[in-house]
Amino acid sequence: MTSYDPFWPTMTRQNRRQEGRSGATRAKNSDRLSSWKEIATYLDRSVRSVRRWERTEQLPVHRHLNVKLGRVFAFTEELDAWSKSRALAPAFVPASGSEAGTFNSRSIAILPFQTRESAQNSDTYFAEGLTDEVTTALTRVGQLLVTSRRSATVSANRASTTKAVARELGVRYLVEGSVRWSGRRFRVSATLIDAHVDVQRWADSFEGSLKDAFSVQQEIARRIVAALELQLSPDEENHLHELPFRSMPAYECYLRARHDMWRWSRDSIDNAVRLLHQAQSLEGEHPRLYAALGVAHLQYREAGIDLTDAPLSEANRYVARLLALDEHSACGRQLRGWLSYSRGDIQRAVHDLRVALKLEPSNCDTLLLLANCLLISGRRALAKPLLTRLLAIDPLTPITRCMPGYAAILAGDVEAAIDPYRQMFEMDPSNPMARLFFGWVLTLNHRDSEVMQLLQGLPAEQRGTVPARLLSFIGKMAAGSQEEAMAELTKGIVEAARGTDVFPRLLAEVYALANLRVQAVRWLRIAIEHGFINYPYLARTDNAFARIRDDPAFRNLLKSVRDRWERFDA
Repeated sequence: MTSYDPFWPTMTRQNRRQEGRSGATRAKNSDRLSSWKEIATYLDRSVRSVRRWERTEQLPVHRHLNVKLGRVFAFTEELDAWSKSRALAPAFVPASGSEAGTFNSRSIAILPFQTRESAQNSDTYFAEGLTDEVTTALTRVGQLLVTSRRSATVSANRASTTKAVARELGVRYLVEGSVRWSGRRFRVSATLIDAHVDVQRWADSFEGSLKDAFSVQQEIARRIVAALELQLSPDEENHLHELPFRSMPAYECYLRARHDMWRWSRDSIDNAVRLLHQAQSLEGEHPRLYAALGVAHLQYREAGIDLTDAPLSEANRYVARLLALDEHSACGRQLRGWLSYSRGDIQRAVHDLRVALKLEPSNCDTLLLLANCLLISGRRALAKPLLTRLLAIDPLTPITRCMPGYAAILAGDVEAAIDPYRQMFEMDPSNPMARLFFGWVLTLNHRDSEVMQLLQGLPAEQRGTVPARLLSFIGKMAAGSQEEAMAELTKGIVEAARGTDVFPRLLAEVYALANLRVQAVRWLRIAIEHGFINYPYLARTDNAFARIRDDPAFRNLLKSVRDRWERFDA
């Protein structure tokens, strides 16, 4: 299972040149906005938000040729179309307690530290790193429920007031801050707000040079703990004093690499790997660098770039190095768990992920992957509290929103899954996986016309992707066009679909609904090989397999699943 952030393809430099050349033509049909400030005002968002959207979410902003980077322009017609497709304020289910206006008394979110509009990339990475390190430090305090940075960023970008952010995230406390550079020195300001009563609990500013960055991060975390009057254990106190890196240039490479590896293109992942090796040359052996390298190589496989065993072998090499440095490393156990999941060894994945979660109880990636492993292993009751916690700390990440729906499907309630998967799709409409998952759920509910609408709404640039081709297969099968549907499953698509437990299971269900027994059993066997051993779901709950439960091949396959399910130690 892929752990999603809201990703959007970024325009290439060549695309931008082409867009710039065609700008004069568009100006005839659309009002022109001539600065970041005008664009931000038109979208009713901050300049910081629209600059980030242009970088990560393909906001249609154009640049003047042969003019400095900061000079931009945009057309209202294009912005309107982008806003409509993106659904700037999608519907979602509020975090637990937020509907009633109540807050967990020990809940907190660290909002992204802001930089000047004219800030350089290095300043932006520094601010992102500061946000991350303060968030990470506080997640190690057992008394606090800390919202993930992903959800905090989404809410900060779209909510209009501090109280609205807190209500959307379901937290009582917020930390806001800013970073300003003057030459080689910075000034960081931070404020702790009790959003329940709209009162500042603490505010201060810190100055220093790059070598002081880590001590400032630690000091901010300690001041927040003190303002909340929390008593720390010796281990928690030690964690607040840990330095993430010795070398600041290495740390900057790490931050830039982490940003690139989640953009899901070969060039960006290649660049992430290059930056991480550069960081190693500056820092030497470091757990975070090994963990990041392992994740980067797994991303080649998750993005469908390299479906061979090479990414798994590389990730395994970094797991070995990481755990040799520190056998109790949370990131090492999490990475090994992810690797085991990718190989279909769910038993070992669960063991490592439980250790990782014990070390970092609020790590949303570990919570997500562990819950998924338990669900596909038929241990829904054990997954439920993990999903509850995940929704509390990471409510605005699309994949988080759909997980209750996935649990409902595995319990046999396919209708209850529609809204969670709709929310995922509305939060991330340009993600082909979100579209595929929503189409799958609609198919299970026999809402075939809506599946076709999803298929017809596919953007042209997505139509060749694996999720899009599988959605097309599902839609055409539902429409009774089996021959056209089969044509979607080219050799490349079939090979890609074999790489996880998810795609084979979807294909098996669609074939079963069409009563194509041989194909259904063949694909289900592949899903089982990848770890899907939820015997109750396959034997009794999944209505898609109702037509073929009397098939001898299906019954024999279930016998092996039952044996693995009964022996599974959760």
